[in-house]
Amino acid sequence: MIDETLVMYGNGAEAAARRMLPKVPDGGFAPIDLDALGDAAGRGLRQVVLVAGLADQAAIVGPVLGEITRAMDGGAALAAEVAAAEGDADPGRAYALWESAGRLGPCGRELCRRTAGELERRAEPVAAQVVLVDATGERMVGMFGRMAR
Repeated sequence: MIDETLVMYGNGAEAAARRMLPKVPDGGFAPIDLDALGDAAGRGLRQVVLVAGLADQAAIVGPVLGEITRAMDGGAALAAEVAAAEGDADPGRAYALWESAGRLGPCGRELCRRTAGELERRAEPVAAQVVLVDATGERMVGMFGRMAR
């Protein structure tokens, strides 16, 4: 199954990805490249694991951080602040807002769920697992995923 797994990593998250998945051979790791993901799916890829921060994941799913905040019971005021930070292209601020409001866990998991869904949509029938890491790329703060079938 290791040969059928692609581990993509976001900015600053390569070392964390390699620590999390030490059995994946070096050739199984690559920076985020959604075009390459689609190509790999056509060559028998069964599973993709993405290890990335909030900015990289938000770039994949689009402007949904305010919506995620609202859906995860963050309240209208926090959702508006997060949406404004996202609109200002400041995902680090959105992350900080989630963290200070105690919503990082549920909002981070929901972001991972949506990111996994987008990866699976782009590379059907590949199963996706997504890990959200902090700004240093060292600490896992959210995760969602399915195992390869």
